[in-house]
Amino acid sequence: MKCVVFFLVLALLALPACFPDFGPGTFTERSRTYSPDSTKFLLNYAYEQGAWDGGRSYFIAILKITDSVESTASQYKFFSYDVDDVYWQGSDTVIVAEKFTEFVSRGKSQFKDSIFPMNGTIVKVVHKDPIDTSYERKVFYRETSPSQKYDLIVYRYVKPVNGYYFLNISVIHKNDSIPKYGNFYVSRFDFDCFNDIRWLKGDTLDIRVSRSCFYLFEDYLVKNRRDTGIRYKVQVNDTIRGNITDY
Repeated sequence: MKCVVFFLVLALLALPACFPDFGPGTFTERSRTYSPDSTKFLLNYAYEQGAWDGGRSYFIAILKITDSVESTASQYKFFSYDVDDVYWQGSDTVIVAEKFTEFVSRGKSQFKDSIFPMNGTIVKVVHKDPIDTSYERKVFYRETSPSQKYDLIVYRYVKPVNGYYFLNISVIHKNDSIPKYGNFYVSRFDFDCFNDIRWLKGDTLDIRVSRSCFYLFEDYLVKNRRDTGIRYKVQVNDTIRGNITDY
């Protein structure tokens, strides 16, 4: 028995040699946007690991012209999944538009302060509603619950020039007005997660989701939702062509 344990320990110690230590990827500079006085710049960069997310994953760092780019960028960066836009307002102020769908989902800002210093600049966090009058709300699926108490609505806001329309799912009392954004789910990180959703008996939602988000499903729901009494069942199904469509 001791010999078996000994050889198991040796095998575990050998594992790191069998699997290479994959780093975060190759540091790749995508673009620079200089401040009006050219003393600083916003660096758009990524650690390239292939096209697993369609190039939506990147960082934006606030740097001085004298900074060492690669070694300093990680200290003063914003992640693309957390922001909709980052831009200059004068030479000493950077405006950060927080990811609006994330703000709606949380019901509060993920930033501790709305104004704070970063690498010699002042950062101001703003919230910009991306849906204006140029968008049209398109309902893709609507179903009343078995008890006739609730309506399930799946919808997006669309316009011809925009190729991506984030998903909204709301559960409302029957005949109530549809909220602008989903009160059950709003797409986060430019990823829908859902493949299908509909009612089962007992006013339970039957939800089919992508495997990639199944284990973090709770993180995708609206955090400040009021439908805490609505039950749901979640299953993995990457092949179903359900009632969740692109546009």
